[in-house]
Amino acid sequence: MIASIPEGRYAVATSGAKTYAYGCMTRVGITPPKVTITADDKRLKAGKPAPDPFLLAAECLGYNASDCVVFEDSPSGIRAGVASGATVIAVCTSHERSKIENCGAHYIVDDMSKRGQ
Repeated sequence: MIASIPEGRYAVATSGAKTYAYGCMTRVGITPPKVTITADDKRLKAGKPAPDPFLLAAECLGYNASDCVVFEDSPSGIRAGVASGATVIAVCTSHERSKIENCGAHYIVDDMSKRGQ
């Protein structure tokens, strides 16, 4: 999916530290995007569940958060995405559906493995 998005049109906003986030992305073959907001980013006033990471990522990309889509797998991240004003797609990969279905996501999917026809 990431390969289908033009460079400069997506970001990563994570609760992980920079070293951890970059290491994880690299290990799975993802080149970290230019806009990668991590928990230790000095520009953040608050982390998730505050909307700040998503608001900062959107700003760095030159968009309003309301024009963005957030894919999230954690309750705090889902709440942060919703609070930012973005459209939120909750992904049931690290938490059971019952743990995330009442967090306000606009959509819930089991995983991100299916491709459109």
